[in-house]
Amino acid sequence: MDTIIPFLRNNSFADFAKRLVSEFVSFPCPACLKNMPGDSSGFCSECLDRLPLVKNPVCRGCGAENDGIFEVCEKCLKEEKRKWRKAVALMRMEDYGRELIHRFKYKNDTALARPFGKIAAELLRKSRIKPDFIVPVPLHWTRTFTRGYNQSRVLCQIVSGETGIPVRTVLKRVKRTPKQANLSGIQRRKNLEGAFSVTDGEICRNGVILLVDDVLTTGSTLTAASSALLEYGAKEINILILARG
Repeated sequence: MDTIIPFLRNNSFADFAKRLVSEFVSFPCPACLKNMPGDSSGFCSECLDRLPLVKNPVCRGCGAENDGIFEVCEKCLKEEKRKWRKAVALMRMEDYGRELIHRFKYKNDTALARPFGKIAAELLRKSRIKPDFIVPVPLHWTRTFTRGYNQSRVLCQIVSGETGIPVRTVLKRVKRTPKQANLSGIQRRKNLEGAFSVTDGEICRNGVILLVDDVLTTGSTLTAASSALLEYGAKEINILILARG
């Protein structure tokens, strides 16, 4: 007791409880399900090492590693000019990263949202992007119904909890489009014409917005979503994605 009383005086009860629990309870890594000591709410060190995380220098256009001398990478140079000021990506869409994103997106493995969200929040802090609010890229209601959730919105809630930046669902998907995966860049852009509408233009006006999605390939989805927000007077759009395809 003599050692516990001073500890409680100098530390919050929450910190004390967390340390106490960590002595007796192990929590599984959301990726590999192996137990880890304490409530880390993240990936274990082995899984973290396996992720193809993006390294500097970074492309402003897509958030991936920049392979050239310009501000944007070779892939982005081949695409139309981006509607956003800066993009931040956690990793490349490769290997273990691809596997985990597919589990998160298609296999109802929403436990992966918290470790992804914690990494995303840290990257956002380092990026010096200062958004007024966060906007998830919406799914059409039929896709949300069949899947049961919107993975981008789930991710946004974690990032918001970590950073204190509010989430605003001001975008709506009004056009049900075929899956983008097997389409060319031109087909993707045509596919998404008129796909998004803004539900609250007043909030968007003069706002600095962080638009969040899971994967950027050509950027057609994010371009269409950004265009809708800019039409309603958004001051600036920035992008946060899990992976660069």
